[in-house]
Amino acid sequence: MQEKEMKYYSLIDKVYSEKNLLKAYHRVNSNRGAPGIDGVTVKSFGEKLLEEIERLSEEVKSGEYMPMPLRRVEIPKGNGETRQLGIPAVRDRVVQQSLKEVLEPIFEERFHPSSYGYRKGRNAWQAVEKAKAFASKYGLCNVVELDLSKCFDTLDHEKIIDSVAERVSDGKILKLIRAMLKSGVMEDGVWKATETGSPQGGVISPLLANIYLDEFDQKMKARGIRIVRYADDILIFSKTQEEAREFLAIAINILEIDMKLKVNRNKTRITTLEEGFHFLGFEIVNINRKCEKTSIGNVEKHQRFL
Repeated sequence: MQEKEMKYYSLIDKVYSEKNLLKAYHRVNSNRGAPGIDGVTVKSFGEKLLEEIERLSEEVKSGEYMPMPLRRVEIPKGNGETRQLGIPAVRDRVVQQSLKEVLEPIFEERFHPSSYGYRKGRNAWQAVEKAKAFASKYGLCNVVELDLSKCFDTLDHEKIIDSVAERVSDGKILKLIRAMLKSGVMEDGVWKATETGSPQGGVISPLLANIYLDEFDQKMKARGIRIVRYADDILIFSKTQEEAREFLAIAINILEIDMKLKVNRNKTRITTLEEGFHFLGFEIVNINRKCEKTSIGNVEKHQRFL
């Protein structure tokens, strides 16, 4: 039986602590970034820093704090599509950063060991090395490249709140997260509701996504299925093609039925180490490794690890 996890109470005072908000501003300042819909830059916010921090602290403490709508920005992707970012106002980035500093240690201690995206002390290179180890060193040379359709944009708000509430029982923290998720977005001067998703561009979004997707990680781990995940980039490893197909079916069931996400069937595939698989811009391949084959089509060559 799994040991019951510790619950955390009365955390909101750490979020509105002026000391923590000041620390959060300096982290936001180091990241720079564009202004939100109010046009206030990180620099101009800092010119009245103590006054702004005091105001934010009081608003969060009293429950009067309401985040501004996000500013919509579209970033071109390499495939001709665009990625939609939601840029919070600087004051909202400061609150999000303070909240992140409070929540992150609570959830870090239980995250899956093969989850690498947006975690302190972890990076994409480590994720690639773990994938190489699973595929070659441990003989799991059948690989599922699993693609999620617009993962950040489709996270279910209630499941986000429920996932946080598994460890955090402070209702004011949950209310604050809900306000951030429901702040809406400004597009061409018109406010639009945000009914799903945790927008890319928000300071807190990567952490909320990891908390959300940890359900998938843990359910796969409980079945003894090896995975490597970097944000919404997922690899699943198996010894045989039959196992790979079985593991993919399990993953789809968890992601689509349990977690209300959508697997992109057109971009999800089963391949082998011999044929090569893609991960985080690299192609991992060992042409000397004989694996059970499947038809996968042409492979675009990026960087090779032999």
